[in-house]
Amino acid sequence: MEMITAFFEKWLMLLKFNTNMIHNIALALLYIRLLYLPLKSFNLVGKKKAGETAPSSTTKSLKRLIMALLLNLLLGSALLKFLQPSSLANWLPTGWRFDYIMLAVIGGLILLSLLIYIPRQFYRIRKKEQSFGKVLWKFSWLLLMEFFLFSSLLWGVNELFVPNRIELDSPVVMYDLEEKPVSIVKIRKTTPNGTENGISTSDTSFLISAVDLHSGEKVWSRSAAWQEYLVGETKEGLLVLNNKKKTLYFLNPRTGKKQMDEKDLLEKFPVLADNLSYMYTDYAITNPDEIYFYGLDGRYYMIDLAANEVTEDPGYSDKINPFTEAWDDEAGSNEKQMEEIETLYPELMGVGLVETQQADKQLVAYQKKRNDNRYTLALLDLTKRNIVWEQLLDAPAENTDTSLSFHQDEKFVYAWTGRYQYKINKETGKAAYQYDYKRGKQVVD
Repeated sequence: MEMITAFFEKWLMLLKFNTNMIHNIALALLYIRLLYLPLKSFNLVGKKKAGETAPSSTTKSLKRLIMALLLNLLLGSALLKFLQPSSLANWLPTGWRFDYIMLAVIGGLILLSLLIYIPRQFYRIRKKEQSFGKVLWKFSWLLLMEFFLFSSLLWGVNELFVPNRIELDSPVVMYDLEEKPVSIVKIRKTTPNGTENGISTSDTSFLISAVDLHSGEKVWSRSAAWQEYLVGETKEGLLVLNNKKKTLYFLNPRTGKKQMDEKDLLEKFPVLADNLSYMYTDYAITNPDEIYFYGLDGRYYMIDLAANEVTEDPGYSDKINPFTEAWDDEAGSNEKQMEEIETLYPELMGVGLVETQQADKQLVAYQKKRNDNRYTLALLDLTKRNIVWEQLLDAPAENTDTSLSFHQDEKFVYAWTGRYQYKINKETGKAAYQYDYKRGKQVVD
C-alpha cells in the first residue's frame, strides 16, 4: 500500500508547476491539450446534430473522449517524467562502456532517421506538395516521438531490465582538489548475459570515478580495464597499474586523463628499468611524495618523488606488508571493543567497527539478516545501551559479497557500498546525499 501511495504522490508532483522552466512549458502544453480535446469533441457533436457530419451516438463520442483524455494524460505524464533532470541525465555518458555503446547506437539511429527524413521533405517543398510550416510541424513530431521512444528505452535499461552486481574494485582514494576533497574509486559492474554449456556467463566492465565529497557531484569518470589497479595518490597524480599490458601510468586527479606514463617515469628514474612490478599488492603509498614497491629482483625500494631519488632498504617491506607491532596493538584494542559490543548488543549480526572519537559512543556497521548483503550503519550509545540512529546502506541484491568502505570528518561519515556513496550526518544519521555510481548521479526521491 505504501508503494502505491508513494507512486501516486510522485505522479501528482509531476502535474504541478515548479521552478523547472522545461517542465512548466511541457505541463502547460499538456493542460492546453487536455482542454482542447473536450472542446473539439463538443464542437464535433454540435456539427453532427446540425447534420454537417455523419451522426453517431453521444455515448460513443463520450467514450472516445474519455479514452483520448486518459491516453493523453498518461503519455503526457510519461513525457513529463522523461523531461525531469534525473531522467535527462540518462542521455549523458556515465563512463560505463555499455552506456557509451548504447548512446552511440541511439545517436546513430536518430541521425539516420534525419538523413532519410529531411531530404524527402525538402524535395516535397520544392515540388510544392506541402508547405514549410507543415514540414516543420512533422519534423517536431518526429523528434518528440524519438525522444519519447529512446527515453523509454534508457529508463527501462537503467531501472528495470538489467540486473547488475556493482562492487568496489579498489580502495577509496581521497584527494584534496584545491581545498575541495574528492573521493576516487574503481568500480566493477557485472551483468549476467545468459548461459553456455550450463554455465552462467556475464559481462564485466570497470569504471574509475571521482566524486566531490561535500556536494556529491561527479567530477569525472573514465572507463577502466580488468587488470587495471588504482593504487593511490602521488605527487605525479593517481598511480594506476595495468597488469595485463605490463605498464603503469599516472592520471590527472582533476580530469582523469593520463598525464604521465612509465616511459616518463623511467626517464626520471632510469634505475627502475626492468624492475617494476605491476601487481597492486607490491605497492604502498604513505604520502604523495613516497612510493614503496617490491621489485622484480626481490628487493624493496622507495621512490622519493620530492628528492628525485630511489633507495633500497629491506625495512621497506613493513610499508608494503604493514603487520607491525602497532598494527597488533590496534587489532587488540578493536577486539576488546568488539567483545564489549557483542555483550551489550547480542542481537546485532556481522558487526564491523567504524572509527569514532567518542569513548561512550561507537559507529558500527551490521547486518539486519544473515541472508541480506546490505549493511546498516548505526551510532551506538554504550552507556545507555541503545541505538541512537540507524541508516541503511543499500547495495544491489545481486552482489555476491559486501563492498564496504568508510571515511570520516568532524561532522559526517562517508560510506561506499559498491553502487552507492553516502554522506551521513554523525549527529542525526540522515543522509545528505546518496550518489549512484551506476547512473553517475545522485539518487533523487
